Amino acid sequence: MDNKELIEALLNCANGEEPAILRANQNLIDARLVQTMLDYATNLATRNDIQTFERLIKIVVFNLLVTLKNGNFGSQEFSKAIEYYEQLLTICQERSYQQIEMILLCYIRFFYRNTHNYAKAIESSKRLLAIAQSFEKPFFQAETLFHLGIDYQGLWHLDMARNNLDSARNNLDSARNNYERGLAIAEQIDIEAGKKLLVDILNALGRSYNPPYSWDKDKAIDICTRSLGIAQEIGYRHGEAVALTCIGKAHYSAGGESRNFPEAIKCYEPAKVIFQETGDLEKEVDALYHLQDSYYYTSNYGEAIKLNEERLAIARDLKNDFLEASALFCLGTDYQALDQLAEAKKYYQQSLNITNELDIEAGGELKISCLQGLGGYHTRKRELAEAEKYYQDSLDIAEKILDIAKKKNDDRFREMALQKKANALQPLAGIYYNRGELDQALSYNKQSLEIKLRLKDQIGTGNSIGFRGSIYLARGEYPEALNEFKQSLEIMKQLRNYSGEASTLTDIGLALLYLGQIEEAEHNLREGINLWESVRGKLEDRDDFKVSIFEQQARTYQLLQATLIDREKPLAALEIAERGRARALVELLSKDLEGQLAEKREITSPTLQQIQQIAKEQNATLVEYSILWSSTLLIWVIKPTVEIAFRLVDLKPLLQEFNTSLEDLVAIARQSIGATRTRFVGSDGDDNDNEIIQGNNKQLQQLYQILIEPITEFLPKDADERVIFIPQNSLFLVPFPALQDASGKYLISQHTILTAPSIQVLEITRQHQQRVQKMELQDVLVVGNPTMPPFKSHQLIPLPGAEQEAKQIAPLLNTEAFIGSEATKVAIVERMPTARIIHLATHGLLDDADELKVPGAIALAPSGTDDGWLTATEIMNLKMLKAELVVLSACNTGQGRLTGDGVIGLSRSFISRGVPSVIASLWSVPDAPTASFMVEFYQNLQRGDNKAQALRQAMLTIKEKHPNPIDWAAFTLIGEASQSIFQKAA
Repeated sequence: MDNKELIEALLNCANGEEPAILRANQNLIDARLVQTMLDYATNLATRNDIQTFERLIKIVVFNLLVTLKNGNFGSQEFSKAIEYYEQLLTICQERSYQQIEMILLCYIRFFYRNTHNYAKAIESSKRLLAIAQSFEKPFFQAETLFHLGIDYQGLWHLDMARNNLDSARNNLDSARNNYERGLAIAEQIDIEAGKKLLVDILNALGRSYNPPYSWDKDKAIDICTRSLGIAQEIGYRHGEAVALTCIGKAHYSAGGESRNFPEAIKCYEPAKVIFQETGDLEKEVDALYHLQDSYYYTSNYGEAIKLNEERLAIARDLKNDFLEASALFCLGTDYQALDQLAEAKKYYQQSLNITNELDIEAGGELKISCLQGLGGYHTRKRELAEAEKYYQDSLDIAEKILDIAKKKNDDRFREMALQKKANALQPLAGIYYNRGELDQALSYNKQSLEIKLRLKDQIGTGNSIGFRGSIYLARGEYPEALNEFKQSLEIMKQLRNYSGEASTLTDIGLALLYLGQIEEAEHNLREGINLWESVRGKLEDRDDFKVSIFEQQARTYQLLQATLIDREKPLAALEIAERGRARALVELLSKDLEGQLAEKREITSPTLQQIQQIAKEQNATLVEYSILWSSTLLIWVIKPTVEIAFRLVDLKPLLQEFNTSLEDLVAIARQSIGATRTRFVGSDGDDNDNEIIQGNNKQLQQLYQILIEPITEFLPKDADERVIFIPQNSLFLVPFPALQDASGKYLISQHTILTAPSIQVLEITRQHQQRVQKMELQDVLVVGNPTMPPFKSHQLIPLPGAEQEAKQIAPLLNTEAFIGSEATKVAIVERMPTARIIHLATHGLLDDADELKVPGAIALAPSGTDDGWLTATEIMNLKMLKAELVVLSACNTGQGRLTGDGVIGLSRSFISRGVPSVIASLWSVPDAPTASFMVEFYQNLQRGDNKAQALRQAMLTIKEKHPNPIDWAAFTLIGEASQSIFQKAA
């Protein structure tokens, strides 16, 4: 069909069929079709075929215009259409078709506005207004005045881009004047359409008092609050959402104490929902941006991530590169705030890859941000040279954009470039600070701060002032540092930036300590900890977020402990030490227990009295360690009789004597007994189980001297009484049973030993022990030497000792072992929920820990499309288990990522699923001795020993046959041991 055939079809069809015909012939709809139709109409008028002429004109006005307006046409196409429609307008004026003339002018105005020719759009509106006034049509008058306001605001944008400030002010005044005139008329129209128009005008007027226009927060809120009330009253959902975004933006964009991100969130959240309902994608995306930013600045990073994931999905659906890059960058900042650096780097790099394809004017701002994000990643990794390169690259691009802005005389483009320049100068100051070049750091910081102050960048100003305080602190200028930190704190409070506030309170606490104002330091540090905990509380059920974010909060807990020790309050310091460890695990375990209770319980850190009560209920001696900046070791001993002893160990002289750090001493001690060797891949299956590595016991004795000797007088004399160690950081890797006193006696010979990530975790594992005991399950799951799954390009060696171990243990537990190809991951996971005891004798994987949120995996037999690896993450995603004991008789199952929440790995995954007791290994265990060890352990259990006693006796027995600790000291019992699994034999 050609144009003439289409016109004939439109003229000969039944009324109402025109839109369908036009939709079916979209390929013909362009400016040429408009011209053809006008030529056709002119011929009809010449022949006096007025009826056909009028129908054709109505088709053009009511159908073709709508189709063209809603189509994806470029500005050149619109320009042609305008020319033709002006011709049509002349015909209508000659024949006095004023109704059609009014509608035609509305569309012409739209086309001019679409091509940013606001002056012509205003001319069209003025012609419309004259006709409406002559006909005394108040609704059209008010509507036309509303559109005049919109187009005057369009002129304002053009003037600002040209730096024509006087004209811009005049046009903004004209816009507001027309809104006010339209408002006065609309208020008199008592029909629903009039009230909707009233809402639209109020919203437009309110927005004109928000940025980027001349700003009056109170006026914007007052006007749009009125609009919101009317919109809600008449059920005008779109108008309601627009009013909410106007109020939200007023709170979001305010300066000083007036800026209120929480109030902005209250407005943007319901607005987003309405825009989703009404299908207004553009405004939904705008609401999502302001929401994610508001959540980010109020330290609610979990919500920010959810919203940016929504933005990313929309961007990819729309194939909008800039929006996609923006969402990716924001995800990077969110994950960096959570200290999940690998995730942050991934998103920054993806965003940078997109912005590299955009020209500098379209994507330069975002590219600078990505480069600075990657610089931040390398700074946190202490890779300062690489970080400096990224920051310098971002600074270079900012300078290029500044040159472009000057040439274009575009002040707003220039302000953006200046902002990015300031954002590059500040982290460069940080690079020099980390190198100890404080004068250079101060110079860059000063340049950055001057720009931020000029731009009235409240957030950036607060950060730069705080950083200046850090420079003064490093110089020893403590009063000056304190003054800077206090200024920064006021800004953070105004912004309700809880993370920034907590961090600054920590800096204030440190400055006060240097100034000897210890009581005031304690007050600020406690306030900081309360804020950190409020930030973590916003992360809901995201255990991985809570774990990672705590790493950047630990400094506050350490400083407060040091402050309390200075104030001779060691018991109060114990409360803070407990408050600062395993919080995510405690919350996870407590939440699962809530499912067993009728009402929700508040999860709080334990008081001193509760800590004493836990020791009493455990009937065990608790030993908690806290390391302060690798120079001081705090040790508390809480006896079951509730007495508490405290020792402070100055590590400096000891470590100088040993010529090492505490972390390195632990690593060397492990190496001395062969704990760093691997038993994972090979071709012949020989893992040299019988080889005895003659270790140097000096490091084990040195660790004993540091960790045990200061508290020996407080430890129980009865070897059967349990001692539960609560380590920290590298101390989780200490083989406590193998520590030796000066006479060479191993600690396991003197004490029954367990470990736990925190004292409070012991209380919750005890409650889970009570939970699983009520179930009285009899099923036991034993796995030994599965058919090994592939690992990269290697072949895992089989474990004949593990197979023998399973075959010997299974009869003791009245079950049959899963061996070889029977031990598939699918089968084992299916049996786990009903098992009272789970014993897994296989390979453990710690490799590639950095690639996993929760490192670690257990090797099981593959089947079908399943690769056979049961990862720690998959275990955490299981439903609550009913097992009383899980034994991970595999390599490195007690290791993982060391965090303030303990060891993140396989053992923690099982504990998080409600297992009260987990036995895991601290290194790659030898096959044959481990098999004997485990048989001995279960035989001890059957004699009625509790889990800790059974483990100790197994160690003592195997030690006699295999003296090297590599063969008997690897396994540690984590969690609960107060109950016997089996009744004592008669």
